[in-house]
Amino acid sequence: MTIRFKATFLAIAMFCTANALLATTRKVLFIGNSYTYTNAMPTMLSNFATAKGDTLVFDESDPGGYTFEQHSTYAPTITKIFAQQWDLVTLQEQSQRPSFPPTQVEVEVYPFARKLDSMIHANDTCTQTMFMMTWGRQAGDWTNCGFYPVVCTYNGMQGRLRTSYMEMAQNNRGIVAPVGAAWKVMMDSFPSINLYSPDSSHPSIYGSYLQTCVLYGSVYHKKSYGCTYLAGIPLAQAQTLQRIADKVTLDSMTTWQQYGHYPAATSSRGIAGTTVSFTSRTPVGAAHSWSFGDTGTDTATNPTHTYTSSGNYAVRHTVTTDCFTETQIDTLYLGTTGYGQIGSVTAIIKIGQEGNGIINFIPQNGASYTTLEVYDIMGVSVRKYTLGNTLIKDQFVPGAYFFRATNANGNTSLMGRFVAY
Repeated sequence: MTIRFKATFLAIAMFCTANALLATTRKVLFIGNSYTYTNAMPTMLSNFATAKGDTLVFDESDPGGYTFEQHSTYAPTITKIFAQQWDLVTLQEQSQRPSFPPTQVEVEVYPFARKLDSMIHANDTCTQTMFMMTWGRQAGDWTNCGFYPVVCTYNGMQGRLRTSYMEMAQNNRGIVAPVGAAWKVMMDSFPSINLYSPDSSHPSIYGSYLQTCVLYGSVYHKKSYGCTYLAGIPLAQAQTLQRIADKVTLDSMTTWQQYGHYPAATSSRGIAGTTVSFTSRTPVGAAHSWSFGDTGTDTATNPTHTYTSSGNYAVRHTVTTDCFTETQIDTLYLGTTGYGQIGSVTAIIKIGQEGNGIINFIPQNGASYTTLEVYDIMGVSVRKYTLGNTLIKDQFVPGAYFFRATNANGNTSLMGRFVAY
């Protein structure tokens, strides 16, 4: 095994800067077809990374319409796989094949995904194979609808693509860049932003920008929200694409990276007064190191730490494997006074915000609810708090969330929704 490098980065707050202290370099090879090269997406990703203060060293092999089967014997692809030690190699199959019936996919797709993955690891055992989940066609795959009715609709085709890409990751100890999953959230929640080109298959500039944001989060494990590189897209639409990509990619890292060896130093936390329980969200077996922003440290995977007072603390979390080291520094906000009230949800709890995704939960006197849990739009639990009579203050990726308050018996007592800005 070649231990190639140890990469460290800081992920602080929500800001997109070119601060050299935040710089991370990644070497990525893109193998795919027109779904990869349309709108020069790899170059867009490079420009996006540069705007965030990072560097993308990349190459691509993506002839139009190419399949994994063709790539597995295509000399330029094979040459590029062995050209250098890559951090990640992204594999994107022909747009229809993974949506076909499972028995057909097992013959026409999976063996060639395995062949490409074997070449990637023959070049360097530390390289992480990343499967780029594509998106269903806007009106389904009408050319194969009569043969396989599942793909007659966008939703049916998207469901098959998701299943196949997840199975390829599982079969090859790979990870997934969930472009198709973010695409579906956009289709369901923001249909006015057209992700498709006129052929209803290839991405528009909006689709390629969403793809770029998802890949940025998948490669660098950093938020794309707030980045100033917009690729000519109006700011409001770009920020919508950024925050959806962040929520789908970063809030569900344990789903997309569960089979790979590429660690993400992301975590969730539960707060009870000044006691905070941290839970690592990297599914990779790794050594952990925590510094809690006061004088406390720990090497547990999921530590609990009690602070002596409220305040803001820079929490450093490092994960280390044989091939990679990654560090994130996130600001922890423990309840302090002051908030901008944005309305009373009920007489049970009020929700306020201070900007930059900082949200305050203010339990009302006399409430009998003991636990508050917050979920992202995918239904993934991202925060859990013990309720008392004090303000709870925390920071979220901007976007929509759901919450549920329960009593001591665990019965659902209150459900609602809020938006972090």
